[in-house]
Amino acid sequence: MSGNTLDILTIVGYFVIIIVIGIWSSRGKKEDAAQYFTSKGMLPWWAIGAAYVATGLNSEQLIGMNGMGYLVGLPLVNSYLIAVFVYTALIFVFFPMYLRNNIVTMPQYLGERFDRRSQNVFSVLLLLSYVFLSLAVVLYGGAKLFEVIYDIPLWQGILVLGVVSGVFTISGGMSSMINASVFQFVLMFLAGGVLFYLGYAKLENGWQDIVDHAPGGFHLMQAMDTPIMPWHAVLFSLFNLQLFYSCINQTLVQRGFGAKTEWDVRMAIVFALAFVLLRPFLEIFPGMIARALAHTGYPEFAVTPEQVDNVYPMLIANLVPSGMQGLILVGILAAIMSTISAFLNSISTLITYDVYKKWINRRANDKQLVRVGMWCTVGLMAFSVLYAPIIGKLGGIFIYFQSLSTYLAVPVATCFLAGMFWKRATAAASLTVLIVGIPLGAWIQLMLIPLLFSAQTIAGYGLDNFYVVGGITQFFCVVIMVGVSLYTQPRPTAEINNLIWTPKLLRLPENDPGRPWWHSAWLWWGIMAVIYVVLYILWW
Repeated sequence: MSGNTLDILTIVGYFVIIIVIGIWSSRGKKEDAAQYFTSKGMLPWWAIGAAYVATGLNSEQLIGMNGMGYLVGLPLVNSYLIAVFVYTALIFVFFPMYLRNNIVTMPQYLGERFDRRSQNVFSVLLLLSYVFLSLAVVLYGGAKLFEVIYDIPLWQGILVLGVVSGVFTISGGMSSMINASVFQFVLMFLAGGVLFYLGYAKLENGWQDIVDHAPGGFHLMQAMDTPIMPWHAVLFSLFNLQLFYSCINQTLVQRGFGAKTEWDVRMAIVFALAFVLLRPFLEIFPGMIARALAHTGYPEFAVTPEQVDNVYPMLIANLVPSGMQGLILVGILAAIMSTISAFLNSISTLITYDVYKKWINRRANDKQLVRVGMWCTVGLMAFSVLYAPIIGKLGGIFIYFQSLSTYLAVPVATCFLAGMFWKRATAAASLTVLIVGIPLGAWIQLMLIPLLFSAQTIAGYGLDNFYVVGGITQFFCVVIMVGVSLYTQPRPTAEINNLIWTPKLLRLPENDPGRPWWHSAWLWWGIMAVIYVVLYILWW
């Protein structure tokens, strides 16, 4: 049996296992909408944590971030180290708020805190972003692996990933994803670890070669004119894109809605925080290894800026022997499949609850809701398969996803933060920010900044950086939120008290079972926080 044949059989075997898990997980779940969409009250902390990590680790990260790791280097690790801030907010602010108010979808929170207009606008924005950004990007990235390594046409790879993910998701809903995510979680870290080792082993001077050839030097914080992630971009992205992605992203947050207890979901995010520390070894350092190899006598690893999406598939093709590539690809496909199915499930949940049940059939029973969710998954899968190939013509995975996501994240994060921390924030202000936020960001980047500043100033201060533009846009969104709120009538305090954050949410609910001190989420969160601070000090 040839190496390529063995690789293909390994990949096919993985697809079969995933579909079997989906069918097995579906037993008895299609009669209950809450179980189908969220597995409510069923999931332990370790399963949620594994699913959260697996869902966040996708082809946009593996392919896009490794490509940028090749070009930009260590500053990208900030995307993971600042997780200590946004995950802390998720543990102690967002999840307590969601769970104690029985929130099922992210737009639902804005609907209950402000009004249905904000909920409806956010629902539409979220659905569009998931279809045109997230789902399509992950499908494209997965298919890119097959194209570079096995010369399989891009559209064929997209079709296979879309069909298998769709069947898997339709079969078992949330339960199938959680069960598969634990399996996929193990596979992806094994595969990523093996690939890192194979690349690292070829470096004559090991880690020193990575440090010596890191673009811009081996430092987290770099000058304002550094491409992609200068120091002020790290700060500006913290309160919009990073917050949105980790705390307001339906696909990720929905993993926690099935928790047995609030303690389980808190420990799940602490668990995820620990594994975030390993993600740069899968998503950034391999790209930096490829750059080091290209500069130390291995010209086959050299790429141009236009070829950055080829860096990760190129590493597999050049480092992993034929016959073993299937095993590595299965681990990577685990990350991709987990994310695709999570997006399909989350989008169908949004359409089912925020569109169908609210606008079309208010009296729909559980069977009808599940049926609608399943048909939504079919339609989404079909559309995404057709749209995904276009991404390759729009600047590559990383730039396409990160820049457009920032436009959405800024107004949404502004509304959520104002809603949770300022009682005076009004429905009119929320609606205004949601409607004008995206075009405002585009206007600031494309017209206002070029009008006010010279090209030299823009380049010197990184004013064309989409993270920086996001921070500037957020300042104006906050001004709009405050201004409109002060001139419009807020809702009565009694109606929204439970939707405003207070320090009492730092404590677990009174009905949460007692546990020994070493089970404390605060304890393990504190340990992780110290580790993150130490890494910042070492790599600053």
